[in-house]
Amino acid sequence: MRTKAVVCLFLPVLLIAQVPTAPVVSPRGVVNAFTQQPAPSTVAQGGIIWINGINLGPAAGWKAEPGAALPTTALDPAVEVRIGQRAIPIYSITPSRIVAQVPIDTPQGVTQIVVRRGEQQSAPARFTVTQPNPAISASLGGFGPAGTISGNTLTLRVAGLGQTDPVTAPGTLPSADNAAIPRAAIRANVGGMPAPASARLSTQTPGEFEVAIELPPSAQDGDVVNLFAGNNAGNRVTLKSLNGPKVDYLPLPAGTANLRAITSSDLRPGFTVLSGIRADDGCYPSILVDFDAKKADSVPGCHTTVAAQILAAFTPSNDGSALAALAGPAEGDPATGISSKVTILAPGVESRSVELPGKAITVGAAPGGNFNALIPGTPIRVALINPDTGEVTEGIAGGAPPPGGGPGGGGAFNTNNLQIDLGDGVKELVTAPTGLGQNQQALVGVDSLETVTKAKFGIINAQAQVLLTVDFPDGWLPLMAPTQQAPGQGGGGPPGMFPGGLPGGLPFGGGAAPVNRLRVAAQFDAATRQYYVLARATDKSKDGFIRFPVVAGQDPQVLPFSDGKFAASCTNQIRTFNLELARRVAVPTSPTPENLIRAACGATSFLTLDFTTRQLSETALPGQGQFNVTGNAANDVNDYVYAANTDPAQQGRSDTLYVFDGVTSSAFRLDLPPEVSSFANVNAFPPMGILYAQATARAVGDAGIVLFDLENASTRLLPTPAGFNSVQPLTIFPATRKLIARGTRTEPAGTQILIYDLVSGDLQIIANPEGVSFVGALPNAPGQPGQPPQPAQQQPALQNINPKSNAVTMVGFDSQRRPVGVLLVRAH
Repeated sequence: MRTKAVVCLFLPVLLIAQVPTAPVVSPRGVVNAFTQQPAPSTVAQGGIIWINGINLGPAAGWKAEPGAALPTTALDPAVEVRIGQRAIPIYSITPSRIVAQVPIDTPQGVTQIVVRRGEQQSAPARFTVTQPNPAISASLGGFGPAGTISGNTLTLRVAGLGQTDPVTAPGTLPSADNAAIPRAAIRANVGGMPAPASARLSTQTPGEFEVAIELPPSAQDGDVVNLFAGNNAGNRVTLKSLNGPKVDYLPLPAGTANLRAITSSDLRPGFTVLSGIRADDGCYPSILVDFDAKKADSVPGCHTTVAAQILAAFTPSNDGSALAALAGPAEGDPATGISSKVTILAPGVESRSVELPGKAITVGAAPGGNFNALIPGTPIRVALINPDTGEVTEGIAGGAPPPGGGPGGGGAFNTNNLQIDLGDGVKELVTAPTGLGQNQQALVGVDSLETVTKAKFGIINAQAQVLLTVDFPDGWLPLMAPTQQAPGQGGGGPPGMFPGGLPGGLPFGGGAAPVNRLRVAAQFDAATRQYYVLARATDKSKDGFIRFPVVAGQDPQVLPFSDGKFAASCTNQIRTFNLELARRVAVPTSPTPENLIRAACGATSFLTLDFTTRQLSETALPGQGQFNVTGNAANDVNDYVYAANTDPAQQGRSDTLYVFDGVTSSAFRLDLPPEVSSFANVNAFPPMGILYAQATARAVGDAGIVLFDLENASTRLLPTPAGFNSVQPLTIFPATRKLIARGTRTEPAGTQILIYDLVSGDLQIIANPEGVSFVGALPNAPGQPGQPPQPAQQQPALQNINPKSNAVTMVGFDSQRRPVGVLLVRAH
């Protein structure tokens, strides 16, 4: 017994002696100090960061002197934070956290940071530096109530607004006599209404801005505050807070029927247009629901679109409050345009009619809360519309096709068929061009989309001239996602990698991406300037990556997978996941070289390619598991890759979630709470590092909502409240961390809005107004005894759940399933 006591006495001494003294920065440890978004974090140039870890400084800690410039070195032995070879300004140091400023001239993109303590240095950690982007300090850590109010002015503490005039060096303070003003244009909205805003660099705290916002007359406690630098929106916060949701209701005009779409203001709660079935003259009967004016009336005049398949004429501005539509009836056709007038509806003002410089075929959202109208012709023109003034500015859409010519096959380019001549009959583009800098882009082409026999890696310039081509190594070709279904199979994932068109920045202006053309997975590592293409041996014996240097004169290299491991290729989009924090790419793998699409494309492990070492490693799932990579069944959030298990007997439901930690290259499983047998419809909420899904005991959603906490590897259940049969999660509001759901009950039949507070754990059940049984979407009608439920009569969901405004707008239906009113819930 005494011996044991002696051992215990000396054990702490031994542990202390073994404690490492080198600083250690957590791979997920670099976080925006104001938004507190989990890693991989983004911080604007000049922004403020937390660096979390261990042994970062002494137990006593250190803080910079208030009201003074920040040093780049503190304490003895000296503590420094370095980006590249440059020491950066430091606010404070503790053993577990350093607060520092990112210099304003730090290059944009993924950045490495290290902590030095004396002669010892941490391993690098990564984060992304961006252009000016507001980061607002809030009382709950990046969300919730923010700022202080004096009179009619809200003052926010903000970082990340960019360079100032006059210029202020990193870590220094501006002169009190000469205000340092951000160069980026600053604008604000409160509750969706424009609010005059001004910003100046603090004279007390380096790197912090004081932003003064004049509150509009309509401002209410709980309103969402949106702040913009240029067109970049900051984290959304609120004006004070409410004790509970605010509920309003407006009845619809008598006889309202056949509603088909709801279009709500992007930022202003309660400003909505409901659209009916398009008439034979192309006009959409519409109702403007304006909760500020407390009325729901028909929109006068005719409003139209270019195609009958479009459900609504009106469209919202992006990061604005207005709605716009082409005025009709249509005159002309899609080739010549259908209308030269646009109607703009905005809260608090009369509707505005804007004359365009020609007939347009469509009107849509443009940056800065504006609209643009597309005017066909040669060249195609774009009319930019300011909804506040009605001013129209005309420009050219896209640009003229690039000239041909150039080495390596001539550079002949077909914009309709996505072809570029790389020589030797290789013309078909199978990857989206990737920017390399200096107006150059990398791509992969093949000789045929059906049976590939040749493939080349190529680099083109901004004029689509071919600068470099490299053949694939002998015996290897790019791994093409399949196009044919396996017998008896459906599904296969989304119809194309880029269903809305090619990404921006293409030298040939973009355009619609045909289904299953861009079927090859590729990654460019900017740090080493290497381009990696997922490939398969021509005899199908092995998969691997082909590494192509992006400079002439260097040969490609084959990086083969281990024997018996193949990329999971039974879906029409072969999945790879870019792991930013670890500079790796992960590929789900299976034991079979599949070449047909399956409804559930199974994988059993992850293979990762380390861009730094160019080494491949494998991580198996725990317990011989298998997960589905079809479509969105597998995805990633915060460098965690997640996927549900595959079990055809579950009919679209799963009972296990597998997670691959991209930082540690480890895999784990998250089992369900005991009350839950399966889950479905997984969604991610990156600000909290969680997933949420419908939880099932016997029927879909009857158990409630299951939350998967990836950081803490845990699950918890938000149960279905008493009196309800099932719950359907809809979204989570970032500004308040409220999860919005719809609950369904059978006695009496109906649906209601449910609000789960993810911070406090509280649940609020929103009572329906008198005469309203269902909200937003109609569930299947109950069948006759012994018969299955009958689907609703093709009634689209008439709801808008808007995280930008913390507002839920839903059409209310009576017990006979007729639309009778509109419910507005401000979930603050």
